[in-house]
Amino acid sequence: MSASIFLIMLAICLYGEQVAGDQEQEHQLVLPLVSDSSHVGDAQLILPAESDSWVVDNCLAVKMVAQIKFYPNNSNILVTKNIPALAKVSPTSSCSYLNSTTRQVITLEWSEADRSSGILTRSLSLYFSLINTIPPTYTVSMATSMYQLSMAKVLGKMSPGQNTTDMESKSDSKYIRMTTTIMNPLQFMVPKNRSFLCEESLTVEMMAELITTDGTPDEKLQKAMLTISSFQFDAFRPTTLSTILPSPQFQPATSCSSPSATDLVPIVVGCSLAGLVFFIVVGYLVGRRKAEVKGCATVVEQGEVE
Repeated sequence: MSASIFLIMLAICLYGEQVAGDQEQEHQLVLPLVSDSSHVGDAQLILPAESDSWVVDNCLAVKMVAQIKFYPNNSNILVTKNIPALAKVSPTSSCSYLNSTTRQVITLEWSEADRSSGILTRSLSLYFSLINTIPPTYTVSMATSMYQLSMAKVLGKMSPGQNTTDMESKSDSKYIRMTTTIMNPLQFMVPKNRSFLCEESLTVEMMAELITTDGTPDEKLQKAMLTISSFQFDAFRPTTLSTILPSPQFQPATSCSSPSATDLVPIVVGCSLAGLVFFIVVGYLVGRRKAEVKGCATVVEQGEVE
């Protein structure tokens, strides 16, 4: 009978773990995990082998290998671009984005040569938000990218009597603006004073549109995809951290493979139910044993009387 009780408890605990696994799968529908080599559309995803680190005034540190896939027009031609390790931290990065102590942003900038347009600029921004929980946590709240698609020099209108050499030339550029908007539900929740670490590849969709130089929307595009692997970030770092950890070292990490509090709930409930079943079965056996002993005693007493 003890073996049966053990099997019942084991089955209930496994059921709790299965529920946790189902919840994790539902979470992955929002942020699907992919391997380092998978197919998206007709293009194969092959991420670079090494990652690099970027730091904003020692308040925010990021290490990652990142790649963006997008459609530059309404064709089905998928373009893949890696964020180079030589990308620089933009001056627009901030430890207090929009003068807020609960928002930080890091923007990486780089440029690439184009045969027809010359040097084109690109950028990727990651936004972090501090959540007022107990204990405090923070998260990646949004990701955006600006990709300069083309640039052409155009001449302004020539006034009467004006020489063409005196005409002012202007640049007419096309950009692809990509954004996740504010992520809901929030992703990568991390306790404050800890970093986030995930060696797996994470992919998130971004809305994409063509815009002009002045930011005017021109054309909606198919969704883009941002893929990050070897991802580690450390935001809202204490101001005294520079005296403890030299930049760009990270605070102790919380792994993406660690079970979250949400995953632990069904496991705890399942084990609690197993414990309840155990006590019920034990109580039943004890009661049954007492009844058998009492019955035997009654039979013995009746025999003595006869």
